[in-house]
Amino acid sequence: MFTNSLIVLQQIIVMFLLILMGYVLFRRNVFTNQTTQSLTVLLNKYIVFFVLLRSFQRPFDAHLGYALGVTFVCSMLFFLISIALANRVYRPEKTENYADCRVSVVLTNNGFMALPLLDAMFGSDGVFLGASSIACMAIILWTYGVQQLSGGKEGNGIRNILLNPALLATVCGFLLFCSPVKLPELVFRAVDFLGDLNTPLAMLSLGCFLAQIDLRECFTDQEIWKVSAVRLLLIPAIAIVLLLFIPLDHMSKIILLTGTAAPCALASAMFGQIYGTDYLFSTRVISLSTLLSVITLPLCISVLEGLLHFFG
Repeated sequence: MFTNSLIVLQQIIVMFLLILMGYVLFRRNVFTNQTTQSLTVLLNKYIVFFVLLRSFQRPFDAHLGYALGVTFVCSMLFFLISIALANRVYRPEKTENYADCRVSVVLTNNGFMALPLLDAMFGSDGVFLGASSIACMAIILWTYGVQQLSGGKEGNGIRNILLNPALLATVCGFLLFCSPVKLPELVFRAVDFLGDLNTPLAMLSLGCFLAQIDLRECFTDQEIWKVSAVRLLLIPAIAIVLLLFIPLDHMSKIILLTGTAAPCALASAMFGQIYGTDYLFSTRVISLSTLLSVITLPLCISVLEGLLHFFG
């Protein structure tokens, strides 16, 4: 019954070994700040496109198409709930860096963390359905995220949303999925190789971020623990309750929860740096939530699997 939880735990351990490698390489000056920035651009603008595109290279399946639509709607619902919760918990008059707290709570690492886990649990079907969550986050990032971090000066830009690589890949991929025309074999092999770079590069990049902060501060700042608790426990708990009543198969429900229960997104720190907010705070939140997700992510999946088994 808890096979997926064990797979997640094993995969997270592998990912942490990659993170450790990135940490060591940065500390030994093999990687620099410029390297980290280049990896960030490579991952967010290019690699994510190929990861998502290859997941749609499959014959049309009406059941999977329906599941993709429902998971998209559910993912957006969970993001909207997260926004409402973050806005209520972190108010400008009570929290100095409320924008960073809000964005850290709302944005989830459903690409770099969740996709490898979904691939390990469900193969290409998992990545295919997980694409809906990433497309939703792309929309939320370029609207709510930018609006919060820029102090209301930017955000809601239709051009930014439509030209986001994750959303472009999802739209192009879905058209390929519905069409009898697929990518030529040689082109697909190149796309497949590029997509395989996602996990190692993302984890190396995260290791570089960890190497730039004092890890002790992650464990002594109560605000960081609070944000991590909301991100890793409260929001997934709400999602688990809602998923019990949503008419979807068990695989789709676990896929939805995996994206929702993932730790804070790297984008919260990267965009915070762009807009001049307290991005080092976001980096510490990312670090602690990623460390804690070794326990919380398998736990959340185990709880959902147990409840689905009990009520199923």
